[in-house]
Amino acid sequence: MYEEGKKLDFSDDRKKRVAKLKKLIMALVITLIAIPTILCIVLVVKLFILQDKVDNILDNRDKVENTTEYIGETTGNVEEGYTDSQTGSESQESQEQSSEEQTTEEQTTEEQTTETPSTEPLPDGKYAYLTFDDGPSANTMSILDILDNYGVKATFFVNGHTGSVMEERYKAIVDRGHAIGIHTFSHDYDNVYGGLDKFEEEIVSLRKYILEVTGKDTTLFRFPGGSSNTIADDIKPYIQWLNDNGYSYWDWNCSSGDATGKKITAEEIVANCMVQADAGYKNLVILMHDLRPKESTVEALPALIEALQARGYEIRAIDERSTLVQHRKLQ
Repeated sequence: MYEEGKKLDFSDDRKKRVAKLKKLIMALVITLIAIPTILCIVLVVKLFILQDKVDNILDNRDKVENTTEYIGETTGNVEEGYTDSQTGSESQESQEQSSEEQTTEEQTTEEQTTETPSTEPLPDGKYAYLTFDDGPSANTMSILDILDNYGVKATFFVNGHTGSVMEERYKAIVDRGHAIGIHTFSHDYDNVYGGLDKFEEEIVSLRKYILEVTGKDTTLFRFPGGSSNTIADDIKPYIQWLNDNGYSYWDWNCSSGDATGKKITAEEIVANCMVQADAGYKNLVILMHDLRPKESTVEALPALIEALQARGYEIRAIDERSTLVQHRKLQ
């Protein structure tokens, strides 16, 4: 009886051990299945979060480079009785058709003047100034290469774009001997024209940034929308601040037409610029844009430079000897 009972005990113990082993094996199997599943779920969630961040970054980048499909800087070009209808440029409509971007439609001839510089002026002749607003952009290096190929200098009125790639473009503008000017840090009309404090911050912060990145201090300035813009309730306090703080602001008397929301061809850009050139302007300040979507502007540059030179223009960067062109000025 004893031996038989002992055998039964051993049999029960064996069954219990086997049952425990099965439970351990099952737990191990479940764990091995659950861990990868949980990791996959976590990775998928993180992937969606990362994708959202990437989309936001791309959206912000596009906003930075594409915000200037605005139309405020394509009119207001009067010298010697000139009006915008003479340019042959397209009507000033942006793709967004924002009313606050329509800035220079209502100026008058009396408000648009040129002024001989206080320093010794340039010798009598014909001078053209290629000016590029809103950069740097993905087109900047191509523009600089073309200018180098023709041995001419230009003026870049830049905005505040940060990052190592942008900083290299700022440096290239200055290192290659071109003039660099301030076009406000944000180009946000509400902020730029939201009061003198904001206006000052927009200018001073960009001036410091340009100096830090390039080693070049600049007091050249161009109003977003030009000094004849209709966004600022009263432009006079802003002009007064510029005058009091040693800045010179520059408008234009020739529009390439590349600020319109409708994409125009390189041939149209050259034709727009030739209206004033063929009218005999001796001091031609040409408005163009350094923006990623403005590929036709880059394409037009060689033909534009050649056409200006064929008409006897010396193409220069703006400096203290240049004849100032302003739409509006203080009396």
